[in-house]
Amino acid sequence: MEDKTNYTSNFFGENCQKILFDHPDAIGVAYKVLDCGCSLLCGVTAQGNPIGTLLHLSAQAVKKGKRPPICLKCKIDNGLKRVVWEGIYWPGIETEQPDKSFRLLIGRKVFGPGYFEPD
Repeated sequence: MEDKTNYTSNFFGENCQKILFDHPDAIGVAYKVLDCGCSLLCGVTAQGNPIGTLLHLSAQAVKKGKRPPICLKCKIDNGLKRVVWEGIYWPGIETEQPDKSFRLLIGRKVFGPGYFEPD
C-alpha cells in the first residue's frame, strides 16, 4: 500500500518550493489547511504581504498526467470558513530560517494577533 502521508507532504512541499521559485521576493509560504484536507497557499514577503495568487491544493491525489481533482466542498464555497490550521512554511533547515521573533512578527501580520508557532 502506498504511503499517502509521504505523498501529501511531498506534494505540499513541492508546491511551496514552486511558489518560492516563481516569486523570488517571497521568504515563506502562508497556508491554511481546510477541514476537507485541502490547503490554500500563497507566497509571503519579508514585510508580511501576500505575493502571487492563492493556490488551492486538493486533498485528493493527483494522477500523473491528469488535472488536479476538484474537491466538492471547496467547489461549493472557498473554504475560508472551514480552516482548521494555518501557518507559514519556511524553506530550508531550522538554522537557515529566520529567528522565531521575526517569524511570529510575519505570521501575525498575515494571520492576525492570535498567530503562534507550536514548539
